[in-house]
Amino acid sequence: MAGFSEEKRKRLHALADRSFYDVTHPGMKAFLQRMEKEKGPTLEEIDGGTAPDSYYNAPRHRNLEEIDVAVVGVPYETTAPLRAGTKFGPKLMREWSVFRGPVHDVWQTIPFEICSVADYGDVALPSPHSAEDCVNDVSAVYAEFREHNIAPLSIGGVHTLTHPVLRGLSAGEPVGCVHIDAHADSAPGVYQGTKYNDCAPFVNAVLDEAIDPERTVQIGIRNGMTPYWDFSTESGMRVIHAHEFFDIGVEGTLAEIKRVVGDGPFYFTLDVDGIDSTYFPGTQLPEPFGLTSREMVQLIRGLRGMDLIGADIVELSPPYDPHGISANLGSAIGFELLCLLAESHVARHGQKHQTHWS
Repeated sequence: MAGFSEEKRKRLHALADRSFYDVTHPGMKAFLQRMEKEKGPTLEEIDGGTAPDSYYNAPRHRNLEEIDVAVVGVPYETTAPLRAGTKFGPKLMREWSVFRGPVHDVWQTIPFEICSVADYGDVALPSPHSAEDCVNDVSAVYAEFREHNIAPLSIGGVHTLTHPVLRGLSAGEPVGCVHIDAHADSAPGVYQGTKYNDCAPFVNAVLDEAIDPERTVQIGIRNGMTPYWDFSTESGMRVIHAHEFFDIGVEGTLAEIKRVVGDGPFYFTLDVDGIDSTYFPGTQLPEPFGLTSREMVQLIRGLRGMDLIGADIVELSPPYDPHGISANLGSAIGFELLCLLAESHVARHGQKHQTHWS
């Protein structure tokens, strides 16, 4: 059998002789060259594992005047009801996120080219065993984000943290909420000696007028704890239990989200036990019969074009997944949310800003 023709051979060699930076994406080459020129991590450092740990390779700083989207670690573990370890979630997610991006493979979005993205670092919790102090400390940080029009992507930590995040962001102006979880986390009353507990963040968020229950959708709820979540349905939340999700599918669920949340601002929160434990074993309270990783990404992508003001991923517990499967998936989901937040921030404020490393 004859080999390639001379013309074909030359064409293939010409394709293979291009620089690693010479890609077809219209803005990718310029972005990579700019990031390297500004002393950001190089591709060799990222692939070789020698790049500094920062969320999605964003520059690490706290100059709020220069941030559009902040990626924030919240190592808050107080009131975790079952297994310890979520306080290590932000650190491991930061490590895995280095390998994610910088371009969305479907939308072709480079969030760093349209928004000034920063790794804010971790929220300081001087009194980590005091639920009330932690709530106040977290709320204060996110109130500053609100004042500076910063959209946060938060990495936890137990789900208790979503309440103070929302309290700081909303300042008494309730927003909508899309909540994916195995548990509705809406049990009123005192648990573990405090009302600020992991079973009640959405009760507290409603009572603080941080979210509007009638613009809130909870998705994936399941297991024998469902009798504890009466507050959700009685307050007006749309609860899509796991069995209903399987009946109506991703498209039906997205239709419900858009009907309930509408065009107004909303917050997205993912407790990773909403994902089936086969895909995400590294969590405080793993639950079978949940969403697949594919369904999860389809849901998130279906939110594109909505008015997203902030998001979080909570309950990653690294000690229960020594192979990093869960942190790997979590970091990929986080990049999807980072792209959504960047696009939404531009739509909301009508301006684009590049991320700069120097």
